[in-house]
Amino acid sequence: MNALPQIIPHHPIPTALRKCSLITNGNAHRTDLLAAPFAHPDSICEAMLPEIRAIATLIAAQRHDFNQPSPTHFTEEADWFAARILVLNVRIFHMEISQLPVLKLANQRAATFAKKHNIPFQAACIRASLHSSRPKHILLMECDLLGAAHEDLLTNTFAVKQQLGNFLCKLG
Repeated sequence: MNALPQIIPHHPIPTALRKCSLITNGNAHRTDLLAAPFAHPDSICEAMLPEIRAIATLIAAQRHDFNQPSPTHFTEEADWFAARILVLNVRIFHMEISQLPVLKLANQRAATFAKKHNIPFQAACIRASLHSSRPKHILLMECDLLGAAHEDLLTNTFAVKQQLGNFLCKLG
């Protein structure tokens, strides 16, 4: 059975997507994610984009029964992928096919959140990638973002942040 049809989206993908590497170093309790930087011409630092953490937490909160104690880890991996899809307009993630169930769940959660808050949503897909040589804290993706990449990580991240504007204020 060929797994390729499962990873091809049912919608057209724009040809001018921005290929980025996201440094997922926002989790201070995960010291393994604070390794040396990965050389990529368009890197973005997730820790400097609090919109992603906020949306991941809001997505997780939709499932939580607040009459019960909160779990130690409130968000799940799919919540983070859903938040990245919504905040950064991710259309393609370069990762292993084994992550397909996580991405499917992330797309469902992002769609539900987007509908509830009246924000645009387009499902992301996987482009198969073997990344044994890539550090665990680097996520390669293609986003529908404007602007050119800057070689400096901070300048690049600030430029993306500026594009986001008041993303959280746009939630309906």
